[in-house]
Amino acid sequence: MTQPIRTQFILALRLARRELRVGVRKFRIFLACLFLGTAIIAGVGSVTANISEGLREESRVFLGGDVELRQVQEELPLEVYEDLSTYGTISRIATLRAMVHLAENGREDSSLVELKVVDELYPLFGHLKLRPHIARQDLFRAQKGRPALVISEALANRLSVAPGDHLKLGDSIFYIAAISLHEPDNDRGFRLAPGAMLSFEGLEQSGLVQPGSLIRYYYRLRLEDGFSPEKVKKELNEKYPDATWRLRISNEGGAGIRQFVTRLGQFMTLVGLTALLVGGVGVSNAVAAYLGQKTDTIATFKILGAPSRLIFMTYLTQVLIMAGRAILAGLVAGAITPLLISDLLGQHIPVPLKNTVYVKPLLLAVFYSLLITLIFTLWPLSQARDVPAARLFRQLVNHQEPVRTPKRLMGLIGGLAGLLLAGILYTADYRMLTIWFIAGAVGAFMLLFAAGGLARAVARRLHRVRRPAWRIALANIHRPGNATMSIILSLGLGLTLFSAIALVRYNITREIDDRALKDAPSFFFIDIQKPDEERFQRFLTGLEGVRLYRSVPNLRGRITHVKGIPVGEVDVHPDGRWMLRGDRGLTFTAKRPEDNDLVAGQWWGADYQGPPQLSISHDMADYMKLGLGDEVTVNVLGRSITAEIVSIRKVDWGSFGINYVLMFDPATLKAAPYTYVATARVTPNQEEAVFRAIARAFPQVSVVRMTEVLNNVQDLLRKIGSAIDVMAAITILTGVLVLAGAVAAGHKGRIYDAAVLKVVGATRRDILKAYLLEFLFLGSVTGLIALGLGALAAYGIVTGLMQMSWQFSLTVPVLTITLGILFTLLAGMTSIWLALAIRPARLLRNV
Repeated sequence: MTQPIRTQFILALRLARRELRVGVRKFRIFLACLFLGTAIIAGVGSVTANISEGLREESRVFLGGDVELRQVQEELPLEVYEDLSTYGTISRIATLRAMVHLAENGREDSSLVELKVVDELYPLFGHLKLRPHIARQDLFRAQKGRPALVISEALANRLSVAPGDHLKLGDSIFYIAAISLHEPDNDRGFRLAPGAMLSFEGLEQSGLVQPGSLIRYYYRLRLEDGFSPEKVKKELNEKYPDATWRLRISNEGGAGIRQFVTRLGQFMTLVGLTALLVGGVGVSNAVAAYLGQKTDTIATFKILGAPSRLIFMTYLTQVLIMAGRAILAGLVAGAITPLLISDLLGQHIPVPLKNTVYVKPLLLAVFYSLLITLIFTLWPLSQARDVPAARLFRQLVNHQEPVRTPKRLMGLIGGLAGLLLAGILYTADYRMLTIWFIAGAVGAFMLLFAAGGLARAVARRLHRVRRPAWRIALANIHRPGNATMSIILSLGLGLTLFSAIALVRYNITREIDDRALKDAPSFFFIDIQKPDEERFQRFLTGLEGVRLYRSVPNLRGRITHVKGIPVGEVDVHPDGRWMLRGDRGLTFTAKRPEDNDLVAGQWWGADYQGPPQLSISHDMADYMKLGLGDEVTVNVLGRSITAEIVSIRKVDWGSFGINYVLMFDPATLKAAPYTYVATARVTPNQEEAVFRAIARAFPQVSVVRMTEVLNNVQDLLRKIGSAIDVMAAITILTGVLVLAGAVAAGHKGRIYDAAVLKVVGATRRDILKAYLLEFLFLGSVTGLIALGLGALAAYGIVTGLMQMSWQFSLTVPVLTITLGILFTLLAGMTSIWLALAIRPARLLRNV
């Protein structure tokens, strides 16, 4: 009589608990794989949640106010300023770039600096940390007629100066009042240069602000009670629909950091899921091996009348109890990860970690881990569920005469896999990135599975070789119960990820180095005033080592309408939205740049004097579906200019040259206030001399050295790459654990084979050679397959996503294949050595 399900469940739980008293050791690989995968996902999620919550709580500190208005090159009209004051307290900030120069001790050195001009109310939120500490009201008090300057620690180190020293800025000598250790609103992202602060009075004395100077003004509001940032934003947008300012509210503070952290967290979570999928192979192997050792127990259950459902429930309960232990340990490790790395992260992010346990990332880790556990264990459990007792007594549960899995169970496995994918996509912040990653991981998994089958088929075809060692090695690869598939799957995904990351990094580094050496200018010159441009050009081109000088007019404007449609309503590709955010650089010219090839339209004549005409970049045309004859409206210093598109240019944004999305005809903007920007290439051994000469002769011209910019970019890439490398290493470690489990699962068979081979005359050396050849073959095949898949993924990322040229590195294949062979041999050597140590007589007496 069939027992009720509740009774069967209670009995299954009791039997599972009894068997687990002595069976925990057999689940070590199982536990390690699940622990690592769960800990990665929980840890990455917890760190991301802590940073995001810290940013949310400090958002108005990062923004500098509850509401911020940004205006370029001109201040707000008085009536707008008075209107803003009705909402609360206003603090005015300005930013610009300039050069500072040493002004004493006979030393001659200069540096580009990002200036922040602040009023007496700065900062509205947060605290400014200085060395030495100075009361805010005394910070910018002049000494002996010289205005005060507060410099960043980076600038102090670069110029080897300290408080009390003097620096020349523009037309004035400033004394260094203090060194800034922390600015609460420092969320401006990547910086070209170190920072410094001064007052508006000091800015006026410096003479840096000239017609056309690129200066940004920020008006920050601390709202009075009764006003919300959302309400103020709505009212201002309705009252000033054609305003040229950019308005942000407090929940947008730190948006750049938040976006970077979220995107990196998303990618690292996906890598953690890859590690968990690799661990799933180990889970499946561990369960299959465990059930293979329980043949007598299962047979006894069936003879005593236990139904298949009870057996299935008993061992599924064991698996879930073990999984629960591993997942719980992984959750604990993930939850405390922010606490363990808070000091390390604190050096790289401008927000303290909250060190709080957040439930959502932990629940997601449990969700993913349980689903992957079930997906990879239901299959081997089904093999034991429906096998007759007679076949179990012959110990054929795993490797011969495979049992057909019921359609209902196959449907359940498929449903769980679908639920896993749906959960990943639903919780993803960047779904296209997630879709591509999942597609790549599934494709790699399928190709590795097919490669494993192909390797077995090839070994089966070649097994009749003359050399005994090769014959045994090839037979081990394709025989029943072989570890070929497990080895290739477990190591393959990790090595694929490793080779893809290595090739992408190689191509990025190569692109930066090649561009810097071949195409990039040595210097960018900013804020060259109109009256000084000809004199600057003559002076610079007359210096030794200077060549390829180019200068263009430069001013700022904001796109307000595209084809007559306001930018907020324009249908634009996500990759092109940056063109419509804030102000853009503009230029006008009679001559087409030599490195900008026309893909459509005609260039205007050198003496053109007609209505406004515009040349746009090819990517703007693609992203916004623009063509010849369409109109774009640009607001320049409060004046709206509607221009017709007459040409489309191919622009190479990776050339490090002077490139513009929008270029006007030579007449439309000629009367507007503007400055010049210029580039020059200089022979490397003359760069320092040219830099010093320009700094002396034109102290108000800002000089950007490309070597410093590229070093900053490479340093950022190294930091990001280090985090990704850690994740790839953990994935490989999980693969090695799975590999060790797969080899351990076949250990009993290897002992028996070694004993038989010894009886028929094989020496230890012969057997060792055969096993080594087997693992060398599998490691090489795995490395080659992983290299091919990684190269394919890297090629798609480099040429498609990053739109850079591709080059294959010869170092990566050597490392990938070497790692494949090394890990395979390390996993196999212990099993081989133990198998060789067993005496044949002792083993065969028990057969």
